[in-house]
Amino acid sequence: MKQELTTELLRSLMSYDCDTGKFHWIVNVSNVKAGSLVGTLSHDDGYIRTSIFGKRYLLHRLAWLYTHGKWPAKQIDHINGNRSDNRLENLREASNAQNCQNIIARQTNPSGFLGVSRHENKWRAAISVNGKRKNLGRFDTPEAAFEAYSKAKAELHTFSPVAR
Repeated sequence: MKQELTTELLRSLMSYDCDTGKFHWIVNVSNVKAGSLVGTLSHDDGYIRTSIFGKRYLLHRLAWLYTHGKWPAKQIDHINGNRSDNRLENLREASNAQNCQNIIARQTNPSGFLGVSRHENKWRAAISVNGKRKNLGRFDTPEAAFEAYSKAKAELHTFSPVAR
């Protein structure tokens, strides 16, 4: 049976600096020396993970447990959109719908703008609200489409109203 990770156990294994978002081991673990940085950055999704007693953990969830003394009841949102920035000021609890409001444009997006896609010879703006896609219109430029998206986001995405 695997040991349950509690706040006390976590604090006995590692330290957390809420200003930098970094964890350091305070004990020797397997072949890792005390003082070593905790976690490995996943290039697939941008989160930092570690293993404790054979179980995998996301460091932003560990930061919440470490500082608040309990596991988060919801998802943890990275306010600035950087999934590896685990500073406490950058973390907040969020529902799935709220967390989805705080996304950034993927590098593979041809328009370069969140909420904007190519549609025939125009640029289409669309936004999701409560799991439903709302089309905002077709525009001559991606910048004009993004302007429409940004305005809608400010009105409809109250948890994270600024488009990035």
